[in-house]
Amino acid sequence: MNIYIDESGSINNHIPNNKYFVIALVHVFQRESLKRAYKRFVSSNYDRLFKLDAQKSRSKPKGKMFSNGKFKELKGAQFDRNMKQRFVEFFSRSQLFELYYIRIANEKLDDHFCENTARVFNYTIKLALDYFIQNGYLPNEDCDLQLDERNEKTETKYFLENYLNTELAMSGTYTGNFNVTYFDSTNNTLIQLADVFANLYFSHLKTGNYSQELQTLREAGILKFIFDFPK
Repeated sequence: MNIYIDESGSINNHIPNNKYFVIALVHVFQRESLKRAYKRFVSSNYDRLFKLDAQKSRSKPKGKMFSNGKFKELKGAQFDRNMKQRFVEFFSRSQLFELYYIRIANEKLDDHFCENTARVFNYTIKLALDYFIQNGYLPNEDCDLQLDERNEKTETKYFLENYLNTELAMSGTYTGNFNVTYFDSTNNTLIQLADVFANLYFSHLKTGNYSQELQTLREAGILKFIFDFPK
């Protein structure tokens, strides 16, 4: 089992208008086919992606998706609504993966819990995986989790793997083994897909503008579940 994870927003219960933090989990069935689909999406939208990156980055020294005129990676925060619609339409045509969300309600978190954002992230990942496995959404088998390293503190980078293996094995939920690896997302195309999906749902929670796109993912059998924390 291969799952690619990225997030959108910030874990902070004191920032105004910061109701939610979103984690996207992309469970991939056919990695090589999905990587080829990724390349097709980028090549068919290359010029538009370049323009969007330039427009979004006018006040910054460089873009997020391109560097020196060359494509680096997909970043959902650089997409406009039309590009997000194109993204959903393109990737909902195949059955190469399924999508899960974790929605964390910042306003319901207490100050002590928020002191350590890595703890919030790891704990909710554990709760969600426990739920998905116990309820038959995900198989009970060895699992490779791949995450973006740029949002992870060095001292906590190797904690999640041991935490998941200990907690889920001791609870009797899980009989497989978790392997957790962190990547620079520029070197991992499928983490980039998780980035865009996380931003899509985060944008919907802020604006309410993407209900049709989420419905398209549900009807295609791709969006499986949204896990809320706290319940």
